[in-house]
Amino acid sequence: MKIKELITDLFLYHSDRPLLFNSYEFLFLGILVLAVYAVIYRRKLPRTLFLFGFSLFFYYKTSGLFVLLLVATLTAVYYLTRLMNRHEHAPRKWLLSAIITLVLGVLAYFKYANFLGENFCHLFRLDFHGFDILLPVGISFYSFQMLSYAIDVYRHELDDERDFLDYAFYVTFFPQLVAGPIVRAKNFLPQLKKPVTVKRTEVEKGFFLIMMGLFKKSILADYLAQYNDLVFGNPGAYGGAETLIAIYSYAIQIYCDFSGYTDMAIGMGKMMGFDLGINFNKPYQSTSLSDFWRRWHISLSSWLRDYLYIPLGGNRKGKLRTYINLMITMLLGGLWHGANWKFIFWGGMHGLGLVIDKLWRQVTNHRFEGKLVFKVLGWFITLHFVVVLWIFFRADSFATAWLMIQQVFTDFNPAVLPVFYQTRRLLVWLMIAAIAIHAIPSARFPKVEEAYVRTPFIVKAIAFIVLIQCILQIQSDSVQPFIYFQF
Repeated sequence: MKIKELITDLFLYHSDRPLLFNSYEFLFLGILVLAVYAVIYRRKLPRTLFLFGFSLFFYYKTSGLFVLLLVATLTAVYYLTRLMNRHEHAPRKWLLSAIITLVLGVLAYFKYANFLGENFCHLFRLDFHGFDILLPVGISFYSFQMLSYAIDVYRHELDDERDFLDYAFYVTFFPQLVAGPIVRAKNFLPQLKKPVTVKRTEVEKGFFLIMMGLFKKSILADYLAQYNDLVFGNPGAYGGAETLIAIYSYAIQIYCDFSGYTDMAIGMGKMMGFDLGINFNKPYQSTSLSDFWRRWHISLSSWLRDYLYIPLGGNRKGKLRTYINLMITMLLGGLWHGANWKFIFWGGMHGLGLVIDKLWRQVTNHRFEGKLVFKVLGWFITLHFVVVLWIFFRADSFATAWLMIQQVFTDFNPAVLPVFYQTRRLLVWLMIAAIAIHAIPSARFPKVEEAYVRTPFIVKAIAFIVLIQCILQIQSDSVQPFIYFQF
């Protein structure tokens, strides 16, 4: 391919090859962006214009002309919010309602129209042929960011942003645009008002996070996915032992895939002087389901807490209402993940688990929480509750999920395990490596970062080259998209 064709190909959207963080195309573009950014980052207007422009281009490369929908929606929310902030009482509520209706209406059309139509027609025994609707990449994430901005302004927790460019940059900032974390305007917009300082140590910590994210996604998650896809695609062809390994393996895969993305997003933000917060905190170390949701996809769980659970009444209106509020929140959280009854079931079961967790704490008056044996027991129960529900999250249907569970309990042959190790040794060792990394206490991670920063440049360079070579050796024929890429 000629240079002209390569450049043209680089700047055109290809629906079969969306731009991904873990692609070599993005690596090339990322180096260019950072090189330009290093020259202009001290000047606010050029910096903001450049990153906003690249963010729109990045979204175009991932979702095509849906970039126009993104721009239209964020513009409408911006001006409606500004208008809302000029009023009090009834007009203010009406305008907030209009914003919520607009954002959720757009989200509902693209994400839930077929689901609602199919279930409506099934209920009334009508034929349904489906609508030809493509889901815009990242719409669930940027919709929630726009909603949190408008609601925070409505609550007087945030002044409406007068600089449209700053607001648009907040919504579209490319590291977190398509798969989170869901960044709050009140945490991000103030950063745009201050001079950006890019320290060498922060750049190196950011790059370390990017390398961690690449390792988690492109080596651990993508390699495990090759086996998991086989078993989940045809569970009847595998015995209980192979199925159980696939179930545990998928729990590792989804964590490494999603946390790997957010590691890269947070690392890129850090390299440019922006703090995107934290989105995962060793969730499989949780000793209760409540603890798990404080550690898993933190930006979403805290969003649901602040903008759904607490407005519903939280725990302020009695025990029964608290349980109902938890169930509603988790059912809608499940629906956020996808337009399918299995996601609603997944969310509902997590809601039920949270209710049982609260009941247990109330009945026991928290008297067992500090004892080691109950911590270990709580960890074991929580982990396996989460792992079993991941089956329904991943499986194509309820029938597939139940078949896999049945295989584990009715066709488990431990004699298969030595043979499995001999034929899939790398898979086993990558699972062990993922478990070992996850077992490192959170308090130790800053020390690991600092050790990396102190490492000589030549060692860092060798580590990066080795990482890329490992990815080249392990990856499949094409770059694998992130699990949360089209949510």
